[in-house]
Amino acid sequence: MRPFRLSLSAILVAFVAAVALSAIVTNASWAGSSLAGRWSIVSLNGGKLATPAGDITFETGDRTINGATACNFFRGTFETSGETDLAIHVGTMTRRGCSGPAAESERAFLRAMAEARAFRIDGDRLELTGTDSRSLVELLRSPDAALEGQMQKIVSYYHNGGLYSAGPDTGPSISFNGGRIEGTTGCRGFTAHYKRDGTRLEVSDVVYAEPQAPCAEDTQDQDAAIVAALPRITAFDTNRNLIRLLDKPDGAAMFWITPAGQ
Repeated sequence: MRPFRLSLSAILVAFVAAVALSAIVTNASWAGSSLAGRWSIVSLNGGKLATPAGDITFETGDRTINGATACNFFRGTFETSGETDLAIHVGTMTRRGCSGPAAESERAFLRAMAEARAFRIDGDRLELTGTDSRSLVELLRSPDAALEGQMQKIVSYYHNGGLYSAGPDTGPSISFNGGRIEGTTGCRGFTAHYKRDGTRLEVSDVVYAEPQAPCAEDTQDQDAAIVAALPRITAFDTNRNLIRLLDKPDGAAMFWITPAGQ
């Protein structure tokens, strides 16, 4: 049997192909890995937001996404090519009702993800752009929130079977610290006590201050809804920067809150 020999030209062709393939794999890996982590929305279609509108987490290991709009949670997949090309595919999503600015933000975020064709990263800031390079959404890299130890903004509250956005200028807030709850409905203050066992909560001794003046008309429903929802809290979820205070584990959200600094 004649010995098998590779010519010098064949060796060079194989080497060049291997280098090219390595570059493609490395480049694709870079494009995906730069997106890794959770990003919170700061702007939609060029407009700054008064309240959080959601977030998205890119899991680069299996090229999946998960996140939250202002109303619901979603899961899906993403694809990258080259250095900046991007396609996002939202698959499953919860169907909790919401209205007002929260519903508008949800529609805008879902549309932005569907229309995204490329991305740009500058430090801790991510921008998704469309086919005409128009900015669709800007996001900021952010860590998960913690329930205790700081003041939290009440972003939305449960009312009439759905989530309603808190008035941007009314300032409803809540804090959990050392077994004590303090906050405001945007019209009057409140205090309570709580016990925590893992992700379960027991809220008791709720006391509402008398308002110094009648609630403004645009905060009356908000005040009444927060008063009704607070004693119903029995659990919480802190998987993202939007903490959910729930009526039961995996139940309906009574409040969505986020750190006051975000």
